[in-house]
Amino acid sequence: MKRIYTKPDDDGKARVALWKAICVSADDIKHKFNIKSISKNRSIVSCNCEMPDVATWQLVEAISLLCVILRADKATAGTISIFGKTGPVEIVEDGKECYLWAQHTIRGEKSALAGRPDIVVTLSNELPHAGNVSRIIEVKCVKTFGAQIIRSEFGKAYDLRVASYLIWSFYTPRESVIAGVRALGIDLQPLGFDTDRRKDLIKSPEALIARVAYAQEFARQENMVFKALNKTTQKILLKM
Repeated sequence: MKRIYTKPDDDGKARVALWKAICVSADDIKHKFNIKSISKNRSIVSCNCEMPDVATWQLVEAISLLCVILRADKATAGTISIFGKTGPVEIVEDGKECYLWAQHTIRGEKSALAGRPDIVVTLSNELPHAGNVSRIIEVKCVKTFGAQIIRSEFGKAYDLRVASYLIWSFYTPRESVIAGVRALGIDLQPLGFDTDRRKDLIKSPEALIARVAYAQEFARQENMVFKALNKTTQKILLKM
């Protein structure tokens, strides 16, 4: 029977697996792309590094950031900080230039309310704003996805006018919750450490990297927020 940890920070094996995947990804990126260094708290990230004392959600955010780069056709940057504010990292996807950022404050287009998404991809190298953000990746380490969280994330997606919005959840929500969130256009993805995938994710950094990279690429290609809002607009027009 799988043990369910009360807090993600208590799941030592999952944390070590995340860190190993981060280190492997960092090494792959430095060999493959034009990126000078990948750092944590001013020290270089490599497979010889010890795991830093950071929250689990930060480890998930870091591997998510690196996996966006891994799936890119090209990537260019000086130093990338995997914990805290970073960017822009210039990447090329499907022949188009875009820019990767983490932990930057953005104001909504209609509400002007400020928020700080974990990871964003923009269409220009200007600081992220509602006019240039194309997709968002968020990390949640809460045990329960309630209506307040779901509505808040949907509101953020709508206010920032993004085409794709993916949420990584450390815990696996109920299927009904996943289906409900996805119906709003948000791709809610359980990381898998509390599922039958746990053994493989812990054993193989490559398996964890593949899991994260594939899901994020799928979300990018699907543009679920755009499709959901377009569908809703069509339904409204039919009523008029």
